[in-house]
Amino acid sequence: MQKSSPPIRTRRPRGSLTRELILDSAEDVAQQGFEALTLRAVAARLEAAPMALYRHFATKEELVDALLDRILGRFAPEPPTGDWIDDLRNFARAHRRLLDHHPWALAAFFSHPNPGLNATRIGEVALSILSGAGLSNEYVVASFSGLIALNYGWSAFASARDAGPIGGASQVREALAALPRSTFPRTADVAGEMADYASDRHYELVIDELLAGVRSAARSATRAKNADHRRTR
Repeated sequence: MQKSSPPIRTRRPRGSLTRELILDSAEDVAQQGFEALTLRAVAARLEAAPMALYRHFATKEELVDALLDRILGRFAPEPPTGDWIDDLRNFARAHRRLLDHHPWALAAFFSHPNPGLNATRIGEVALSILSGAGLSNEYVVASFSGLIALNYGWSAFASARDAGPIGGASQVREALAALPRSTFPRTADVAGEMADYASDRHYELVIDELLAGVRSAARSATRAKNADHRRTR
């Protein structure tokens, strides 16, 4: 019996790779699990030799930074409303949507917090909103950091929930409700609400509380400035 010949492996023509084509492939690989993202895996998907990628990205770290910067470039802020609190709320929601649409990138963002200029551009939007509220630089940076930390933590929490088994929320509720009330009275009381943890509804409650604190700080700063102005008149 005649043996069949092994399939002939084709290679991409030399010089046909572009930076954007490599990033397209890298994103496809990363969506299967960020830990699988390597130059070799991207090259295999492109049917190219790994060395061909080095003309564009010398290391995996360079590739990761470029990929994360590309994702952050998709941030789409809402137009200004004329109310800085509404603008800040819209910023928070838009930033969280970006993270929720790319859950595979969350862990990488923690280890690459500033992968490129797009991270700075996102920050500039929020910092401009907060500065316009009359806050000191201390409060501007603290409020921005708190908002970003909330979004990263919330999205990571929600991503872990969504990756769980179907009906996981119900299982959480049932498991908590089954705990002995004598030992865990408060946990038993909130068991039903815990089934909705990391939800959009809970997020809106938390962001409202955060913004209320920022608004209070802005009002205090305005009162202090007005008092200083009256004393110097």
